[in-house]
Amino acid sequence: MNNPLGEALREASGFLETAGYPYAVIGGLATQLWGEARFTYDVDIKVLAQNTDYATLRAAIQQAFPEPGRPLVPTNPLIVSVKIGNVVVDFLLTIPGYEEQMIKRAVRMPLGELLLPVCTPEDLIIQKAIAGRPKDWQDIEGIVIEQRDRLDQDYLQNWLSQFAEVLEQSHILDKYHQLWLRATDFTD
Repeated sequence: MNNPLGEALREASGFLETAGYPYAVIGGLATQLWGEARFTYDVDIKVLAQNTDYATLRAAIQQAFPEPGRPLVPTNPLIVSVKIGNVVVDFLLTIPGYEEQMIKRAVRMPLGELLLPVCTPEDLIIQKAIAGRPKDWQDIEGIVIEQRDRLDQDYLQNWLSQFAEVLEQSHILDKYHQLWLRATDFTD
């Protein structure tokens, strides 16, 4: 990955590792590893704020990378969007509980010349199901097709059920089950 995206990822991960912040690559880059290859133009990284000290983490990221990544987008206290070179890097600050566990479960995988923690395919499915955009469901289908029997269905069922209940969006679980059946029928 010797390109602007790879260089931005190298700088972002180098900063996080030097500063000692646990993290996991998510989004399009993780989708390329677990599912079907698709184009992505940004880098998405979940970062664990030690002792939920979000202010310190936000300040450290903004000091290291002062150019805003999405200046016209309203500010979100859990997203620090910066530009590294010409690439937007979204540092998504985790909240205690599930996202903290997601980072702990991350597996080191090669991304170009780098060996970085990447969220598991199950956690990527959960993140994308919660986001719920049409492209996220397409990504989920690609992950299911590629990972199929390697997916921990009990883990997925547990977390998707919890999020469906908390978010009052029972369709999340129903949609995943329909997609699972369709994708596994497709691959049989």
